[in-house]
Amino acid sequence: MAAIKPSAAERFLTAPPEGIRLFLVYGNDAGAITERARRLEHVALQRGRGEAVLRFGSDEISADPGRIADEAYAASLFGGEPVIALRVLDGRHNVFGALRPLLERPPDAAWLVVEAGELKPSSPLRKAFEALPQAAAVPTYGLEGDDVADFITAAAEAAGLTVEPPALELLTESLAGDRLASRGELEKLFLYVKGNHLIALADVRAIVGETAEARTDAVIDAALIGDNEGVESGLARMLAEGGSAAALGTLTLRHLIQVQAMRTALDEGATVEIALGRARPPVFSRRRKAVETAVGRWTLDALADARGTTDRAIALSRVQPALEDAAISEALHWIALTARRLKRGARP
Repeated sequence: MAAIKPSAAERFLTAPPEGIRLFLVYGNDAGAITERARRLEHVALQRGRGEAVLRFGSDEISADPGRIADEAYAASLFGGEPVIALRVLDGRHNVFGALRPLLERPPDAAWLVVEAGELKPSSPLRKAFEALPQAAAVPTYGLEGDDVADFITAAAEAAGLTVEPPALELLTESLAGDRLASRGELEKLFLYVKGNHLIALADVRAIVGETAEARTDAVIDAALIGDNEGVESGLARMLAEGGSAAALGTLTLRHLIQVQAMRTALDEGATVEIALGRARPPVFSRRRKAVETAVGRWTLDALADARGTTDRAIALSRVQPALEDAAISEALHWIALTARRLKRGARP
């Protein structure tokens, strides 16, 4: 069948077409890949009236390539139609040869579910599953952007719950990434609000709390609006919790590039509202005031200087790891001092 888009994967899994018996689940979200593979195995067991799944690792198949085809074309020892699961444990294992017989002559009375990692569009395995009418390739990537809010809303609705907008925003900020881990956090939250029909902001704060990402954003925002005390206290807290100064430096550079893009839009005639609305990743309400202040205050020349300062601090931290904390701290304080000078209308 035609390639499934990531946004349509969940809908496909709800009711896979009857004629499809071969499934490939691939992507960068290992937890969600396994979860989706199990759902497809359940579908196969139900439709094929099977009782058990035959599981193989790619290491076994590398040693005995004919095993998959033998099992697929043989009668099931467990009753019903054979359901075979293959997990690609190492990208260096070439499983395409072992699966070729099934892809060339799809079985009439067997099911196959393959779990793999990231596969390029040019991957022979992915291309074969996408092209075959009896097969499907299901892309599975970490949650990001609008997908996070949709995922949370759908999970809440399935549990008979409604999420207040402020609570949804905090959850969206907190749960991007691994679907399986996100589902676990949501299950804890749903259990916490059991008996209520509405998830409020206080409920989310009680269970999810403030994320490390939110605290990192706060340090960078403090620097960009000239709050040296906020930089110092936030950086000290982050380091005390085991955070990486080098990672903070990289995120600072990313924020500077984002502010630079918004400032460019502003200089070209866009309103602040439009400039922030175009930002990717999106700017949530918690940060909106600080980002608006930074975009309005920093000139493109000053932002270029700040990027250069941050670049040099990152380079120094890589060459001399012992100076990592000091280098990034100095760069952030330089940015904060420059922001204060810009506020007074002085040259940076």
